Amino acid sequence: MKHVGVTKFSIQNLLGPIIALILLTHFVGGASTSMQLITQFALCLFVMVLALQVFVGNSGVLSFGHGAFALIGSYVSAMLTAPVNIKDNALAMNQLWEPLVSPQANIYVALLISAAVSAVIAAITGVFLMRLNGLAAGIATFALLGVAYNVFFNNKKIGPGSQALPGVPLIENNWILLLLAVLSLILVYFINISKIGRTLRATREDAMAAPALGISIFKVRLIAFIISGAIAGLAGGMYSHVAGTFQVQDYYLEFTFITLSMLIVGGSASIWGALVGTFLITAVGQILLMMEQDLPVFGIQVQIPLGSRAVIIALTFVVMLLWRSSGVTNGKEFRIPKFKRNR
Repeated sequence: MKHVGVTKFSIQNLLGPIIALILLTHFVGGASTSMQLITQFALCLFVMVLALQVFVGNSGVLSFGHGAFALIGSYVSAMLTAPVNIKDNALAMNQLWEPLVSPQANIYVALLISAAVSAVIAAITGVFLMRLNGLAAGIATFALLGVAYNVFFNNKKIGPGSQALPGVPLIENNWILLLLAVLSLILVYFINISKIGRTLRATREDAMAAPALGISIFKVRLIAFIISGAIAGLAGGMYSHVAGTFQVQDYYLEFTFITLSMLIVGGSASIWGALVGTFLITAVGQILLMMEQDLPVFGIQVQIPLGSRAVIIALTFVVMLLWRSSGVTNGKEFRIPKFKRNR
């Protein structure tokens, strides 16, 4: 029997992931300066995986295009907060479009604007993309990612192009990033148990029967696509304020592959799966990176060839799809296990 997701509010379904996030941020992020940075990036990626869960997890339609929304969100937030003198330098080189130099905003206002802009782009593109299914939808969303990447990578009138935009203000406080991640989690949870979430999962389970029940597949998918686009834009903005720079290449194929892997490995049907997948892939990736650099892991030093990390994560992704397509969590939300008493 297929898992169809939660349909009603459960305090432990919601509090479990939140408590886990708080504990991970406190203990892992507080261990060292390097672990703090890893935790900050993991929180940004978790918000991105939540964006994928809203649409991909509920609709069953694979999307490669959400990296485009993260790219747009990162660009908007970076351009609104980067120092004017840095943008002036680009203008002096007759590259940046002049109206883009003067706008300035607070980091948190910029993050809200980045989410709103990404939502608008998702609405415009979704009008066309949400009419597609299966392979056609996957190819079309991948084309969206390619278009966004090439527009920003090759056009220095609107941004840094292939170069990096430095000076983006940092969010150095783990707890601010944690708050943004928790708020995103709460939003996604209530969307999942709402009529929109339940209806979207109904279209995933039986796309033929849904229209017969009066369900507009196009409408519910479009709404979910817009919401997920906004959350992806927020994730992209957060990412740029952790990295301290905006670079187009950060949101292309590797970013798309890693975040989709996190969703699938953890379990695409649940928020708990999104959390488990994010931190599991982050931990494995960090261990493999240390091995590539010939650094000791838990006191044991094992060197592996450069590039092994991407290969091993890809193999893990394939094995998970073959062996347990519902992910590590089996697509279930967090729940405290009940132990039966022996009589």
